[in-house]
Formats: sequence, C-alpha cells, structure tokens
Amino acid sequence: MTELNIYQALAQVMKKVRSVAKRDQNSHGNYVFRGVDAVVNAVGPKLRDVGVIVVPIVEDSSYDTVEVGRNRTQMGHAQVTVTYRFYGPDGTHLDCRVPGEAMDSGDKAMSKAMSVAFRTALIQALCLPTDDPDPDGITYERSAAKTVEDFRQEALNGNATKADLERTYREANRAGLLAQLVTDPAGNEMRLVDLLIERGKQVPDGLPRTKAGKVARSKLTDEEKADAGLMTGPEIRAHNKLERETIANPKKADRIDSSELFDQFATVPPSPVGGES
Repeated sequence: MTELNIYQALAQVMKKVRSVAKRDQNSHGNYVFRGVDAVVNAVGPKLRDVGVIVVPIVEDSSYDTVEVGRNRTQMGHAQVTVTYRFYGPDGTHLDCRVPGEAMDSGDKAMSKAMSVAFRTALIQALCLPTDDPDPDGITYERSAAKTVEDFRQEALNGNATKADLERTYREANRAGLLAQLVTDPAGNEMRLVDLLIERGKQVPDGLPRTKAGKVARSKLTDEEKADAGLMTGPEIRAHNKLERETIANPKKADRIDSSELFDQFATVPPSPVGGES
C-alpha cells in the first residue's frame, strides 16, 4: 500500500477537523478566545491518525522587557519566527513559517510566544475557521503626526505626571524633535528636551496634579496615596469619625493617640541645628 505524502495527509486531517470553537475566557479583557490547547487537542489526534509529525524550527527570536499599566509593571516581551515542518508518512514535508509574540510577568514569555506561533500555524495550514471579524469590516484613520508644539503643550500640562513626561520624551525622541526650540511659560527659548527635563524636576513624585500644582487626590488609588505619604480613603473616614466622636465626647480624645492614625509616617522631629534650646 502506497503511503500518503504530506499533501494527502494534511488533506485527510482537514476533512476530520472542520472547526475549533472559542471556549476559553480571558478574565482580564472579558473576551473569549481559542486557546492553543483547544487547537492542539482537536488537531493532534487527527495528525497522529494519518501519521503526520510536526517539527518546530526557530528562525529568529528576541526578548526584551516592557512596562505596562498605570503601575508600570515590568513584563518580559518575546517575539519569535518559527518554521513548523509537517512530515508526511512517506517522508515528504511541507513548511509553514509564522510569527509569535507574547508578554509575561515571569519567565514564560518565550514559551507563550511559541504557543501562539504553533496555534497560528495549525489554524492557517489546516484552514480552520476562526469566526473572527473580517479585517475589511473595520477601518481606522491614522492619527496625524505630533508637532513640536504638541509635545510642548504636553510638557506644560499642569496635570502631567513624571510618567507622562517620560512618555512624551520617548515619543519626541522617536520623532526626532527633542532638539527643536520651544518657549517656556515665561517666554524663554530652549530646546524641547531641556523643557521636559525642567518640568520633570517640578513633578519629581510623578503624581497627577491640578492646574494649581496640588496633588489631584481623586486620581490616585489608596495604594498610591499611601506610597506618597497621603491619607487614604479609609484613614480619612476614620479621621472624620474620630473627630465627630471627640466633639461629642471630649474625654475620648485623651484615650486615643491619633498621631499614627492621621499620619502613618509620623516621626519624632529632629533637634534644631545647634542643639536643643
């Protein structure tokens, strides 16, 4: 009996696997997706039935770290280009080259990228329906390139945080505009890079601020308030409750040391310069 070549073998697999449903749920983005395990579980047995072996060949890979989210969490970022070689029972083979990309806060970014690449290879090589939106069904209009004046306005934004200024710096650097001359609020001419550095010194804590330069408490989480030495929501509520209770019962104030409640960073003031008076 003549053994199947790779083309015949894959055709047999395509007849056996018509589709793979999206059954996995992303709890963070709240969307369903087709996981690599679902694809491999559907396709793997059929590949084995006809005697197809798949061998990955990594053509290229890169690894870097990126910062994500408001808290600028460090995550590994891996990118791979992999050729998956499908061998048929008779020894003939067919190559499928695909990219893969993934991020992970631990040490799994590269393995995740490989999983993404393998899923893509199986879906496309076997023409598995995805039920994904047609790319032609969505259109996007590219934003106009930022001008040096746009970057200047971002630098002078009174609510800008240190993270915002760092982002503006990176974008202006990519646009090649850091050396362009701009004016500060006083009308002094300086390079955009110098304006950004000067503004960075004015908001060293990186906290969002109002136009008056005060910290915008409403834009901070309780964790960020605690890190900045500000009273958190529960502490403010406890403070107000204690204030009401001590007004109603002044003697209660003698029984409660409120310094730690009001200020978790309270310390003994240092002695004046020159010694104690």
